Amino acid sequence: MIDESEFVALFREHHNAVLRFIERRVSDREAAADLTMDCFEIAWRKRDPRDPFGLPWLYRTARNLIANEYRRRDREGALWTHIEDHVRTLSSEAEPVLVGQLLDVVRALPERDREILWLTYWEDLPATEVAVVLSMSEGAVWTRLNRLRSRLRPLLRPPASPGEEVRDDQ
Repeated sequence: MIDESEFVALFREHHNAVLRFIERRVSDREAAADLTMDCFEIAWRKRDPRDPFGLPWLYRTARNLIANEYRRRDREGALWTHIEDHVRTLSSEAEPVLVGQLLDVVRALPERDREILWLTYWEDLPATEVAVVLSMSEGAVWTRLNRLRSRLRPLLRPPASPGEEVRDDQ
């Protein structure tokens, strides 16, 4: 195995080039930075003094990571389309504006919070099983779920009629 100082030299020499390579192919700068670090993590795990690698190997690894990212985005896009269609079908009586707002709010949630919602309400898993899937404590799942419910509850109520009192205990 190559020693740590050789790997640090490889990282310093090629980090910016790999980052720019990925940024030109992935529109999200944060995702590009994450993919760059993933590329170097793979390089660290696969390092071998008998078969040293340089920039071409890093580019090939980056291309594979980018392809995986595109597939993940495609799957996520298809999932959102399916969810939106399902929500609109189930809520045909609801205000279309409220459904759109709800979907926008859910889409803007951090991925972990969205996953808690999906596993709880879409997959019908209890908090104990959600905790196992997400490697969290059951208490953390309940805490996040309660915060999410509080955040989403106003969007799930029909709009109040003029002069009607809105109560928070409903």
